[in-house]
Amino acid sequence: MIVSPARQVGQNPGQEQDWLESLDFMGVRDASIDPMSFRKSVSLFATGIVVLTCEDDDGNVHGATVNSFTSVSLEPPTVLVSLKPGKANRFISRAGRYGACILNEEQQEFSAHFAGKPQETLKPDFLVRDRIPTLRHCLAWFECAVIQKVQVHDHTLFVAEVTACGNEDGSPLMFYGSRYHRPVVKV
Repeated sequence: MIVSPARQVGQNPGQEQDWLESLDFMGVRDASIDPMSFRKSVSLFATGIVVLTCEDDDGNVHGATVNSFTSVSLEPPTVLVSLKPGKANRFISRAGRYGACILNEEQQEFSAHFAGKPQETLKPDFLVRDRIPTLRHCLAWFECAVIQKVQVHDHTLFVAEVTACGNEDGSPLMFYGSRYHRPVVKV
């Protein structure tokens, strides 16, 4: 991003400008941004694939595929996930806890399964501790306790402390350009 030196925040003492105003100057904060253009742009950020898991009141396991999962803090270990309204949002809101399972390169079928395209032959294998299910054999797993919910437009951000985690050797399943990818070099 290029910012005109005269418009940088804090460039001239006594004449600081609100950083949002400087974004307006650059044409970045345009309310008429085309949603498809925005979607294409954010799809160019490579991410891992995570299946969020949670139990309902009857002990049934539910899952949702996301790529909006990120670490927030190491002390204490804290993560964040962004969810649109739906079953996963409701179950996690009600339970106050969830599992986050980072998929390895061999688990693409789990991504599809929990993204609403059920794979009839797929039988997910879960380990359940403290009513938090996690997928066995995923690349990494986290047991999370929600500490804060923040509503941002049409999504809810769930900030959670990690109460347990683990990982296995392997390579990640990645998402880039709205398609699945695997690392060229084995990790």
